[in-house]
Amino acid sequence: MPEQEPENPAEALIRWQEENPNVWGDQDENGIDLAHLRENLKLTPAERLRQHGRARLFAAQVEEAGERYRQAHRNSPRLS
Repeated sequence: MPEQEPENPAEALIRWQEENPNVWGDQDENGIDLAHLRENLKLTPAERLRQHGRARLFAAQVEEAGERYRQAHRNSPRLS
């Protein structure tokens, strides 16, 4: 029996998503999470700006922590 060629990972993911459409909830044809979008649209513009500001602050803190880690471990062979 000949060996089957391995399936392309991207094609396998698409096939799996088509076979399991409700795993990630309500999505549009581009994969956008509609439930999350609807929840965000319930917020006022000011609430959305505050939420965005918190997300930006978190991203900056993660970036700073990564930089501190890289500086502390700059001679580590694992990060070369």
